[in-house]
Amino acid sequence: MPPPIVPPARWPPPVHPGDRVGVAALSGPVDPVALAAGLANLAMLGFEPIPARNLRRREGLFAGDDRERLEGFHELLADRTLRAIFFARGGHGVLRLLPAIDWTLLAREPRALVGYSDLTPLLDQVVTRLGLVAFHGPMVATDLARGLDGEERLSLLDALAGRPGPSWQAAECWSEGVARGVLRGGCLSLLTATLGTPWATPFAGQILFWEEVGEPAYRLDRMLTHLELSGTLTGLLGTVIGRVVASDGESGWGSERKPAGGESGGSCRGRPTVWGVASGHTVPNLTLPLGALVELDASRQLLVPLEPSEAP
Repeated sequence: MPPPIVPPARWPPPVHPGDRVGVAALSGPVDPVALAAGLANLAMLGFEPIPARNLRRREGLFAGDDRERLEGFHELLADRTLRAIFFARGGHGVLRLLPAIDWTLLAREPRALVGYSDLTPLLDQVVTRLGLVAFHGPMVATDLARGLDGEERLSLLDALAGRPGPSWQAAECWSEGVARGVLRGGCLSLLTATLGTPWATPFAGQILFWEEVGEPAYRLDRMLTHLELSGTLTGLLGTVIGRVVASDGESGWGSERKPAGGESGGSCRGRPTVWGVASGHTVPNLTLPLGALVELDASRQLLVPLEPSEAP
């Protein structure tokens, strides 16, 4: 049986320099120095950043307790003057909040959401529940704090304006072929963390993007095998793998490391697959439109955005 044809999500209203944008903190506590740098660089892009009330809170592992983080996010969603919401950082905490998020606030006033890492399940639900494109892209107290390079700035601003691309270049082809479908995915460990919950996403009839940071080969293989054995990858059309970044001991960030072919698990088997698209825990961190229609040309190592009329 052929995989189902999955319709693309609709794009949020465009965001342009001069617009007000929210800055939310749903995960770990935000470093004040990095936050100040990120907010300044967000303003230099032409946006007016509006902080969530809990943005500078610290409660153990989190930027405030669950109630504070949720209320801060809901207040941003309820503010109709905001054209987009950026997230300050990842870490841990979003999974705890998923059952309590008021999705009607975003449904009433659709707008762009930008983040990655711990935000993966939230962005995925924006696509699944609301049929709205969400952006796997830079966060304020990490990527924007260090300063975006020209390619990153153009990628982000074009995506927010509704004109992504024209393409994203991979480093290697692992399995040749061409596939067209809706782009889904994010951080691998968060994709596997939702399995067995109402927040898990089957990837039938879609193209999976995954990336990860600081994981050894055996854990990558275990997570991918978990996805495959769960049936989540049944009917998958193709796979786009990010730049897998390994931990470098005490120095934290380390060298980029391509997992061996066997570690790509069932996400690669018999499907067009590329490795090395620069999005997520890497520099540069280019913006990908999750929920949008794309073409994966593995032989040319290209991921290309398509118009909905170009669906297979």
